[in-house]
Amino acid sequence: MSEEMAVKTAVCTSYESLLEKCQSACQIWNEQRAEIRESGRSGKKVDDELRRLQANYAKAYSVLRNHVHSCETCQWVSKLEERSSLQLQSQSSFFHAAS
Repeated sequence: MSEEMAVKTAVCTSYESLLEKCQSACQIWNEQRAEIRESGRSGKKVDDELRRLQANYAKAYSVLRNHVHSCETCQWVSKLEERSSLQLQSQSSFFHAAS
């Protein structure tokens, strides 16, 4: 987990819950795709199931993304992370120039 995610999940419980749902939906979709590919199953029912799982993931991702854009706490954390990242980049550039 990246530092930004760790901070967001420590600060915003809604973000943590939505992130877990999103990761779970993605994992289920990926596992089912792999299982279907390995088994060689095909047909309308299989296609419909994969579309349903993909839609579940897309919905969970969309809800998470909308939350991040509308949550003041998540916005605050993102701004802190941006500043921190910019400071690290400028420090890195300074050290490279000094070498």
